Amino acid sequence: MDDRTGSAGMGTDEGAEARTRGAKEGILQAAVELIARDGFDGVRLADIARRARVSNALVHYHFDSRERLLTDALAYSLTREEVRLERRTRQSHRDRPAERLADLIDFGLPLTHDDVLECRLWAELKIRSAGSAEMSGRLAEFRARLLEPLAAVVEAGLRDGDFSDCDPADVAAVAMALLEGLTHRLITETGGLTLADARRLAARQLTLAVGYSGDLPFRPLPDPGPQRIDLQAPRPRRLRAPRASSPS
Repeated sequence: MDDRTGSAGMGTDEGAEARTRGAKEGILQAAVELIARDGFDGVRLADIARRARVSNALVHYHFDSRERLLTDALAYSLTREEVRLERRTRQSHRDRPAERLADLIDFGLPLTHDDVLECRLWAELKIRSAGSAEMSGRLAEFRARLLEPLAAVVEAGLRDGDFSDCDPADVAAVAMALLEGLTHRLITETGGLTLADARRLAARQLTLAVGYSGDLPFRPLPDPGPQRIDLQAPRPRRLRAPRASSPS
C-alpha cells in the first residue's frame, strides 16, 4: 500500500510539473508570435496571457519582467531550432563538413514561418541591448551559441582536408554577419532577393572563405509551414484614452 501511495504521489507530481511546463511553453510561443507581429513595445503581458489562454498572474509568476520574457522567448525559439537541426542532421546522416556547412547556412536563413518569427525577436533584442546590460549579455550568449557550431564545422573540414587556409573563428564571424545581412533583406524587402538567391550567395562566399572547390550539398527547401499570423499586416496602433477637458 505504501508503494502504491508513493507511486500515485509521484505520478501526481509529474503531472503537475508537465502542466506547468506546458503552460510556460504556451506563454513563450504566444510571446514569440505577438512580439514578432506587433513589436516589443506593442505587446502587453495581458495580451500574451490572453493568447496563451492563461491568467495574467501565471505570466507574472514565470517571468518577472517584459525584458526577461523577450530574452526567454528568443532562447525558447532558438533552442527549438537547434533541436530540429540536430535531429534532421542525425536522421539523414549528414556528417561530412560540406553537408554540415550547408545545413548551417540554412539554419541561419529564414526558411520557415517560425524562422521569420525568430528573426523578428532578434531584431527586437538588438534594438534594446544597447541600453541594457542584461539584454546585451543575453544577446552575446545567443551569438556564441550560433558561432560555436560554425567554427566547429570549419575545424572538422580542416582536419579532414576538405577545407584549407582559413581560421575557424574568422570564418564563423563572417558567416554570421553574412547570414544576418541576407536574412534582414529577406524579411524586410518584397520582390527582391529570394531565398534561393540568399542561399546561393552565402554558399559562394563561404566556400571561398574555407577553400572548398565543390558545390555545397544542400537539401531541398522545406515547406515553409502554416502562416499562423500575418507578418505583413500593419502593426496595430494602441489608442490612448482621451485626456479630460480642462475646466473653463
